[in-house]
Amino acid sequence: MRFSLAAAALVPVMSASAANILVQVGAGGKLAFSPSNITAQVGDVIAFQFQGKNHSVTQSTFATPCAIQTAPAQGIDSGFQFVAPNATELPQWSFTVDNATSPLWFFCAQTNPAVHCAAGMVFSVNANEASPKNFAAFQASAMASGGAAAAGAAAGSAAGSAIGAATSAIGAGVGDATSAIGGAAGAAATDAANALSGVAGAATGLANALTGSGASATGAANGTAPNAAGRTTTSAMSLVAVLGLTAGLLL
Repeated sequence: MRFSLAAAALVPVMSASAANILVQVGAGGKLAFSPSNITAQVGDVIAFQFQGKNHSVTQSTFATPCAIQTAPAQGIDSGFQFVAPNATELPQWSFTVDNATSPLWFFCAQTNPAVHCAAGMVFSVNANEASPKNFAAFQASAMASGGAAAAGAAAGSAAGSAIGAATSAIGAGVGDATSAIGGAAGAAATDAANALSGVAGAATGLANALTGSGASATGAANGTAPNAAGRTTTSAMSLVAVLGLTAGLLL
């Protein structure tokens, strides 16, 4: 395999020859190899001249036309060759045929902005036109499988978007739930504070009642027994009322 740059003005459009075969890639802005199917012998050199956009020459198999070959060996691959619109030199990549008994299958691996293989941008060497596995069948299979791959990629993208939306919705729900919990906790805290305030008031009343009881006892000791007894009874009743109120607040 060889890679080189050739001056665009010096490389004529060549037809297939026995020893040196030139294949144009993306000529005229088309998603195509030209020619798309050739016959070659062992030792022949096939040179691919990239004439526009960003294409590759990637070896595949008849069964999986839009995926690089992985068995029995890794397929050869030019990699992507970008050609600027006003380029004066065109990239060229080549390989030498070492087996002419079996067909060789190739495709362009570019998928942005469209799947080139799905558009029929495929190439073959020594495809038998009398066989069911001819170039036309290979191209038709590429367009079908490439389209399915593109649809699968689109479905994967849609699924990713749906997952993202669901994640956002879950996040919003968690935020609302947190706010609700915070509101409920605040209300509960307010109720508790009010209850404690009531208990404090009851405690103050209890202290006042106890103070009154002490004064009544002092009066009794000074010889005012009847009035002291009356005040003591009233204080005791107030104490019972305060204790009842306190118990009610705490329940």
